[in-house]
Amino acid sequence: MMAMGPVMVILGVIVFLIGAVVGSFLNVCIYRLPWEKSVIWPASHCPRCWNAIAAYDNIPILGWLILRGRCRRCGLSISPRYPLVEFLVGLLFVAVFVVDVVYGPRGRYGYDIGLPLATFFYHAFLVALLVAATFIDYDLYVIPDSITVTGMIVGIAGGWLVPAIRLTPSTAESHWEGLAVGLVGLLVGGGLMEAVRRLANLVATTIVSLVNHRYCRVEAMGFGDVTLMAMIGAFLGWQAAVLTFFIGPFFGLGTAIVKIFNKYRKLLGGRKLSAVDREVPFGPYLCAGALALVLSWRWLWPGWAAGIFDTLRWIFWYFLNVDAGPSV
Repeated sequence: MMAMGPVMVILGVIVFLIGAVVGSFLNVCIYRLPWEKSVIWPASHCPRCWNAIAAYDNIPILGWLILRGRCRRCGLSISPRYPLVEFLVGLLFVAVFVVDVVYGPRGRYGYDIGLPLATFFYHAFLVALLVAATFIDYDLYVIPDSITVTGMIVGIAGGWLVPAIRLTPSTAESHWEGLAVGLVGLLVGGGLMEAVRRLANLVATTIVSLVNHRYCRVEAMGFGDVTLMAMIGAFLGWQAAVLTFFIGPFFGLGTAIVKIFNKYRKLLGGRKLSAVDREVPFGPYLCAGALALVLSWRWLWPGWAAGIFDTLRWIFWYFLNVDAGPSV
């Protein structure tokens, strides 16, 4: 680590605390946004006795530990997921801080903290949105537009206001170029997912209709995945959006295998299948892929990804019999 190591450690602790507070707010968003409830009013309260949670009981992580996971008044059990989300967001904020600030680019006259900090806040906002989308989609198989549309606006606006805020090769040199990069990322990310969504829905509808001998419209993939990918593209650029689409399913392999195992175990046992046994939310794994890229892109792009995109670009233009021009 650099000479500013002790300062960075102190800042890291502060960043973790900020992340835990953000995680506490995300717990409210995860619970209320799918039902279109206000995340500001009413204040957090027990769902059984409706007792408002006091400020000293609402301290991230510590509040749950002090209460031993139960409401102070009625003793209702409080899910351990609340402090786990707060802890997770705190850790993710620290990881993004290390990547964007500690190992951020040096300025012309030494270490320039301005751009790395701006990049950190930009990515931290994306991380918060991804965490909220992950848990909501995992619980309810839906991703609210209030998350993804907000993300699209912030992703595009951030790249417009600070053109260099995105990582290579999506770094821009002018405000309008930064705006264009965000719009292209949004269109490529959302367009790619929409094409796959339409194809998946068509295949599922065809199969079910053939089995039932009548037309049955089936939606194999929801539109929330489309807006989620558009948001990721707006923040990270079209190259990262494409890679997110391809690496996301690998994060879901474990869940898919468990679902398949449980499905056939129920079938062999003569038990009835539920919707949970048949469906796997795709959003959490797209979010995991995007998080992985945020934390590794600084090394992934020059070490591996750039070569893949250059090769694919050369193949594309070769078949069109056109000079590929300079690399991306």
